[in-house]
Amino acid sequence: MKNIQTQPHLDTHESAYYIGLASSTLRLSRVSGIVCGVPAPTYRKLGRKVVYDRAVLDKWLEQFANQPNTAA
Repeated sequence: MKNIQTQPHLDTHESAYYIGLASSTLRLSRVSGIVCGVPAPTYRKLGRKVVYDRAVLDKWLEQFANQPNTAA
């Protein structure tokens, strides 16, 4: 796999790996608009190819604050 830390745009498989989900889950979120109980990250269509901005994925991940334990 390419170094996804330096790429500004990631395809579906790379994006799913980056945020820790299955690519099929990310594909389904484009239809449902929901993933992990929150709005799915936004994406772009470049012709037939779907890409996610790495900055958008980083911002999407930030909403899941680290928890000290399951009671928090």
